[in-house]
Amino acid sequence: MLNADSPAGVTIFMFSSMLVMMATGFPIAFCLASVAIITAWVFQPALANMLLFQFKEFSLESGKTLIAIPLFIFMGFVLHNSGIAKDLFDAVYLWSGRLKGGLGMGTVLICAVMAAMIGVSSAATLSMGIIAVPAMLARNYDKRMATGIVQAGGALGFLIPPSIMMIMYAFVAQESVGRLFAAGLMPGLMLATMYIIYIGIRAHLDPTLAPPIPEDQRGDLKEKLAALKFLILPFLIIFSVLFCIFTGITSPTEAAALGASSALVSAVIRGKFTRQGFKDSLLRTLSLSGFNAYIIIGAVTFSAVYSGLGASAIIRDTVTGLDVNPWVVIIIMQLSFFLLGMFLDDIAILFLCMPIYVPIIKALGFDPVWFAVLYVVNMQMAYITPPYGLNLFYMKAVAPKEITLSDIYRSIVPFLGIQALALVLLLVFPIIALWLPGLIFDYYQLILNPDLLMSKLGAVLDYPDLYKVFIDNPAMLFDAGNMASILSNTEVANQLLATPDFSGFLLNNADFAQMLKSDDWLVSIPPMDSFLLGNPQFLAAHPEIGALLQ
Repeated sequence: MLNADSPAGVTIFMFSSMLVMMATGFPIAFCLASVAIITAWVFQPALANMLLFQFKEFSLESGKTLIAIPLFIFMGFVLHNSGIAKDLFDAVYLWSGRLKGGLGMGTVLICAVMAAMIGVSSAATLSMGIIAVPAMLARNYDKRMATGIVQAGGALGFLIPPSIMMIMYAFVAQESVGRLFAAGLMPGLMLATMYIIYIGIRAHLDPTLAPPIPEDQRGDLKEKLAALKFLILPFLIIFSVLFCIFTGITSPTEAAALGASSALVSAVIRGKFTRQGFKDSLLRTLSLSGFNAYIIIGAVTFSAVYSGLGASAIIRDTVTGLDVNPWVVIIIMQLSFFLLGMFLDDIAILFLCMPIYVPIIKALGFDPVWFAVLYVVNMQMAYITPPYGLNLFYMKAVAPKEITLSDIYRSIVPFLGIQALALVLLLVFPIIALWLPGLIFDYYQLILNPDLLMSKLGAVLDYPDLYKVFIDNPAMLFDAGNMASILSNTEVANQLLATPDFSGFLLNNADFAQMLKSDDWLVSIPPMDSFLLGNPQFLAAHPEIGALLQ
């Protein structure tokens, strides 16, 4: 039996064995599970006998998150098979076609919308490859510009919610699906905007690359408005699903069920959903969900053995104990994502790396939600990176015959550069990813639930806009019991009273003075007493309060 106390030995054995099996052509799920079982028998036979118990992770309670995956996939394929992609393109064709590069910019918008409807990259790439690429080529778009737009836009499904990849990450890292969805939205829209800006600049510098559509095809206002009516229900479904998740009205799984059933009703109402479309939606959902399930089982087995042998914990302790800048560790992880993404499936990378990386990230003090966005952007890049990026082959499968694989490879280079720039921006400015989840799940949740705020005063101390929550909730603030709770937490009280906007709000509010007069015992509680003594003008205006401090 080999030495199980050597994390390096376990790591080298497992990963090299997996690569050898992959090189022989075995499916990735089979490689992961087989290597895990063999490693357990070689290093610690007792662990192999206990391997079944490692699947406690798949108990009904902890596996609820994964149930959302087939539901979101089904919702997406129902909307797709009801002709939504064609309706979207028709609307964009009329509204943006008159601009230089307008059709290309509109295609990016369609891909972003389809990402919010489907959640997987392949569907948007294939749909727009069939619909948009021939339409752009027929209007004299450069073939590399046309194919590059669709490939890059199709990959937005990784980031824009409801993202299947984000659900997977939430399961592995035990993070909130809602926070991850919110974290991916702003970077996804930022990336789509960067694509649009690039297309617009290139089209203005060289109008032959992406000319506007002819005058006689632009349509009048009546036609443009008519093109939008078919989009109302699908947009309403997506908005409702995300609203339910972000506000906590339902769990992500319940929201997915709501979305799937609503999509089915919407498709029937639109009158463009056939029996064959329904059958195709079911079969494609079953196929994709089954594929994901096999990889999840193999990857969980792999990570269970790796962690069970102690290698994961030892590597975490080793990395966090190194005398290096934590950002060096982050950069190395990004490079590993990019390199692995050129050869492995994104789900396999997730289950292989995150059980090791997430504990390290947390130990180094980084936000795991921000790290999730970095991972997903890397997977986007991997999907469009030659020679093995999957979106490249999806495009080749549906592109007109005159477009070669070389054209497809060359078309994606500028968009890869844009994605690399977006990754750098997210590394340098984490707030791009963290602002929206902070706003939704910290600020607004606290406003909507004052009891939650009062119970978490210490936990929200570092929230930069904590004082705004109180200002926006004066009834809560001027409750004597709540004020006493705030004053009893010295750190929170000092932070609030030292904030000019907050202190000014108190001193200029008649309800504050009335509360101190009615519940005069608050006046003598530190740091309220020193705060009042430091504001003689307030005491002069309310001498009865000043008398209490004598």
